[in-house]
Amino acid sequence: MDDLKSHALNASADFYELLGVDPTASESEVRRAYRKTALKYHPDKNAGKPDVIEKFHLLQIAYDVLSDPSVKELYDNARRARDERKARDAAYEGRRKWMKEDLERRESGAFKRKRDEAEEEETFERELKRLAADGARRRKEREEQLRAEMVAGEKDMTQDNAMPTPEAMTPNHHMQEIDRTIKVRFPKNEATQYLDKAAVRSLFSRFGRVEEIILLERKIKVEGEKHRKPFINAHIIYNSIASAHAAVSDLPKISKQEKDFEVFEQIGWGGGREPDLIAQLSRSRPAKLENSETVISNTPPLPVTPPAKGAGDGLRRVPSFASFKGGNTPTTATASPHDITMIRLKNAERRRLEEQLRQEEAAAEENSEA
Repeated sequence: MDDLKSHALNASADFYELLGVDPTASESEVRRAYRKTALKYHPDKNAGKPDVIEKFHLLQIAYDVLSDPSVKELYDNARRARDERKARDAAYEGRRKWMKEDLERRESGAFKRKRDEAEEEETFERELKRLAADGARRRKEREEQLRAEMVAGEKDMTQDNAMPTPEAMTPNHHMQEIDRTIKVRFPKNEATQYLDKAAVRSLFSRFGRVEEIILLERKIKVEGEKHRKPFINAHIIYNSIASAHAAVSDLPKISKQEKDFEVFEQIGWGGGREPDLIAQLSRSRPAKLENSETVISNTPPLPVTPPAKGAGDGLRRVPSFASFKGGNTPTTATASPHDITMIRLKNAERRRLEEQLRQEEAAAEENSEA
């Protein structure tokens, strides 16, 4: 703790700028920025580059400082004091520069001074006219834009209740890898030492074909524990968004029922939030999906092979996250009509189970009152 306080008070680098976050960023935003930046400067990817490795360690210090509220407050106060000192120095420098220029103007004589003043007055008048014309042009453009938005809004209101179709959605939803990625974590200990990339792939292939597995080790502060505990953050990139949606939907329940999955926690989407396509399909509630159970039951399940203990490459190589930027990767997929149908069926099944649970609870309450 004393070392962190020392770093917070005497840091020469701007930790927020180093992580690429705003000083008002939340703890989760700081954590995401650290994970993303740390991948770029990880020692395993930059062997023989001492300056890059040094920056990686500085990133770790920055994350530790900004993650502790008390130390972060010390750092913010010290940073604010440094910024105020720089502002004062800049003001003093500006004042000295102005005095120097004023002295030169005085030494140049009265004639030069009058000429300069006349030129400045002319420049000011030209700039004033230009700003007035530019303001009039901007007001006109804004008025035209508002009129266009009002017309478009009236058209959209007539289409709000129209349910999106797969044909309409498909061209506009290019599924980047981040939209087909889920993330989970599990503790690193003797009980989970067999969970290398091959074992994780084997387990999570039950939801669909897996393109890539990324395992990252980090130490996390667990409530009630004195020291940080090692955890593995696993990013599973699926071939389709339907498979990723099935995993996110079913894993919480499966982890409570099956021993192989009980170690997994913090289940969520790789991007930190639900993809836009999933949110749109969740909002569009079709009146009825007939024979949904038949369609689901007729979908051939993917074979699940038991994870091989001790096999695979484990954590020896950390793949790049560059592919998450999307756009240049050949694996970027488009949500097919089949994917959209499977997502809708999964949502319908979830709503049916929720309704069944509500009915059972209501019946139980009626019986207890009787």
